[in-house]
Amino acid sequence: MPVLDKSDAVAVAKFSEFVASHPHTSLMQSPSWAKVKQNWNSDYVYLEDENGEIRASLSILSISNDGEHAFIYAPRGPVCEPGDIDTVKKLIAEAEPIVSDRNAFLLRMDPEVPYSPELISEYGKLPNSVIRSRDVENPHSFSNPRLNMILEFNGRTYDEIVASYKRKFRYQIRRTVTDGLSTQIIRPRDQDSIEKPLKIFYTLTEEMADRHSISHRPIEYFENLLAAFPDSYLLLTEDNTGDVLSAAIAIPFGKKVSYLYAASANRKAKLQPSVQMIMEAIKLSIAEGREEFDFGGVFELDLEDGLYRYKSKYCGMDGYRELLGEIDIVYDKDLYEDFLNKQNS
Repeated sequence: MPVLDKSDAVAVAKFSEFVASHPHTSLMQSPSWAKVKQNWNSDYVYLEDENGEIRASLSILSISNDGEHAFIYAPRGPVCEPGDIDTVKKLIAEAEPIVSDRNAFLLRMDPEVPYSPELISEYGKLPNSVIRSRDVENPHSFSNPRLNMILEFNGRTYDEIVASYKRKFRYQIRRTVTDGLSTQIIRPRDQDSIEKPLKIFYTLTEEMADRHSISHRPIEYFENLLAAFPDSYLLLTEDNTGDVLSAAIAIPFGKKVSYLYAASANRKAKLQPSVQMIMEAIKLSIAEGREEFDFGGVFELDLEDGLYRYKSKYCGMDGYRELLGEIDIVYDKDLYEDFLNKQNS
């Protein structure tokens, strides 16, 4: 039974390499992601070809909020050809021991696959499946956003990407340099300690959260994140006095870089430090041979929406990717309905 033995270092390395190198991979399907989500349990299943090589995988996180029944979730999984429904079905079958051991009421998958009515129809044929896609009224009820803003490089240089922007935005990018801003990009793999720069990032995160009356993750979460992904970009943008005005964490994985967390000070906002910070991250992504810069989710494609308006400045108004949605394999209908009601509340 191809359930990954997490105590076998060789097997774990082989599994991790498969996930990292697959064309349909995702950051959240990496076993390293479980090191970030430390309050969740983790399990991994895979399929092999006739030569014993891994050909498909599913990384699963599980949590039990009632202490008895588990929600098991394969974020942005599975890792396989998205149209190969037979392989997806076999992965679900391989996960049955995990479903049983964790006493799961639901297995959720939300692959990074573009929306397709044909795929919706095919996934809908899976036993006990419920497909949550365009028909879901509340876009905030998805476990991961269904609309992502993506800057595709398409073989362009950094200068060519800047040249594609509107004149006013090109001026803003240049102005960050003439105004004396500079950006450090710190890689955890190259540091004996990232305690000081991470503290700067976290202080800005606290300030921004207080300013907007929103919650934020504890610093231990970000420590785990950078330890799990030592190739991460920890970005700090400061003015010519050394005052750090913005900070962010972006993670390269597979063909893209994911811009996950960012924070900025309220002071000296006219200098627009986040503009330089993001553009420096894009520049490094291109230099390292990545193909995309993922700005994360939006919930509506409307310029009246500040999140979409901000991200479209970099990606273009049509720089969104509509994903398929969620494939829910339901094992207990009553608990599932209760779960959805809580998601929508």
